[in-house]
Amino acid sequence: MALIFRVFFNYRNNKMKNMKKDIIMCMIATVITSLANGQGKYLGNNGEISFYSHTIVEDITAINNKVAGVIDAATGEVAVIVKMVEFSFVKELMQEHFNENYVESVKFPKSTFTGTITNNTDVDYTTHGKYKVLVEGELTLHGVKKVISTEGTVEVTGTGIVASTKFILHPADFKIKIPKVVRNNIAKSMEVTVSINCNPI
Repeated sequence: MALIFRVFFNYRNNKMKNMKKDIIMCMIATVITSLANGQGKYLGNNGEISFYSHTIVEDITAINNKVAGVIDAATGEVAVIVKMVEFSFVKELMQEHFNENYVESVKFPKSTFTGTITNNTDVDYTTHGKYKVLVEGELTLHGVKKVISTEGTVEVTGTGIVASTKFILHPADFKIKIPKVVRNNIAKSMEVTVSINCNPI
């Protein structure tokens, strides 16, 4: 699944390059075919991820509404891709500093997560309801890979599933440096919230 997502994301990036149209269409067909093979896979392209930082100086919130994710109901495998430049801030200057100085979006354009719902057998994907899950896997951010474990929910609806989680992230763990001049403005830990509405493939 991680390979499928790498191909999918590379395709999106390569759209900006001078590639032949037939090659691009071939890549799309390959991805769709790979995803469609087998039952119980769910795909979402417009998921939301946000983070919140609180200090006595100011609060900082950013939202990204273009998160892509895949969940395999049969195996519990999960893959998520976040394009860093899609985060939107209230203040334009914050957004500029975030991309240029902190996460270095040009050098590290995406963040990814690949993992597994460890209690996937507790989720009945055929019955409507909300199920508590535990997800473990590898988060890559700012070029740094870190194993994380977080609780979340999988809500089975009439049209698909909604996967949600909330966890704490420490920028220092991913070698994100905060300049001294604004160090008191940005918390050492961020509250990250993720919600992805996925439809069956």
